[in-house]
Amino acid sequence: MIAPDTLEKTIEALASFLKKVEDPTKDDWDPIELGMWVSKLEYPALDVKAQVMAFRESLKPALKDFPKNKSIREQSEFLLTVFREALGFQGDTNNYYNVKNSFMNDVLVRRKGIPITLSLVFLELCRAVELKAAGISFPGHFLVKVLDQDKDREKASEKKSNEEWFVDAFEGAKILSLDDCKERLETWTKGMIPFGPEALKIAHPREIVSRMLRNLRAIYFEKEDLTRLYWVLTALSELCPVERTEALRERAFLFARMGRYRAAIQDLRTVIKSSSSLHNRDHLEKILRYFELQKEVTN
Repeated sequence: MIAPDTLEKTIEALASFLKKVEDPTKDDWDPIELGMWVSKLEYPALDVKAQVMAFRESLKPALKDFPKNKSIREQSEFLLTVFREALGFQGDTNNYYNVKNSFMNDVLVRRKGIPITLSLVFLELCRAVELKAAGISFPGHFLVKVLDQDKDREKASEKKSNEEWFVDAFEGAKILSLDDCKERLETWTKGMIPFGPEALKIAHPREIVSRMLRNLRAIYFEKEDLTRLYWVLTALSELCPVERTEALRERAFLFARMGRYRAAIQDLRTVIKSSSSLHNRDHLEKILRYFELQKEVTN
């Protein structure tokens, strides 16, 4: 299990990585490295640099015949064939919530993952051949968009081929049209989430980390793995500003379950200060007073 000082250093390394990326469509960032830093939260001895270099070298034979003079669409289809057949990556449909699907080092060994980790692998393939691509925060199922689609549109002879398209690295490693994405969203959400630009927005690496950590939070909460839930909530609170208040609130109650009331009080006070709802503050202050009356568990 990760020690407090190692946790702090790993979070600092992730924060430094994220700070360097202002625009994910223009700035160069390594998706495998990003995934490996998240993995290091679970595997403290993981050598991130060595893992990244090893995978990068392993791609060279499979990418040697990359069709540089073909259209962006054809190049993407080539990469999907490499991803699916030469490298053998596939979605883990049999055990989707296996925690190993969320850790990049495990994904590279098992060749199985969930949409977001497999999308990071496909992004790395694009990066290796200098094909610009970005992650897409599609609700419920992370996607990839190759960004130079305008080049294909210039060559297109049919109006229909001008549509945007996206890559699903999980379900068969295939290309999806806008209509495919719309149909999926309507099926998954029963119309609760409208289809539009917001559903297909490009994800900053910070949002990718947030999504990965939230996946892990759900798994560890279900398993009642309090120790791992602690480092997930700590990472969320320090790396993802949008998640900070809720993560601190959850961590306060987690500390209380562990009998660590001093830490719970500290987190809850921070949450109360940031709360804009008077009703919510009153409720949390009552809980705070209860925590203050409890005896710290020291063993």
